[in-house]
Amino acid sequence: MSDMNKPADKLSRTQNRKDATDRSGADRDDRQKPARRKTARWRIVMRWLIPLFLLLSLGGGLIFGFVVVGKQSLSEVFEWKTWQHVIDLVFAP
Repeated sequence: MSDMNKPADKLSRTQNRKDATDRSGADRDDRQKPARRKTARWRIVMRWLIPLFLLLSLGGGLIFGFVVVGKQSLSEVFEWKTWQHVIDLVFAP
């Protein structure tokens, strides 16, 4: 069976591309899909990743400072009482 007798869904990508270049410009414009912008997806991902990395860095820095520098236990890092005390120290008159 020759390539010309195969159904369109059975042709390879290169054969479909060759067929598309053989068609007239008006026919091809009707069948083309609008071009997708790849950068739009990347911008959306970056809008979510940057704040996520900033929050992870903040949490990691707080834990590092409290456990390594402050020589306290890791279990105390997750208690609200600890951070309330830190806030009171920072904003004390």
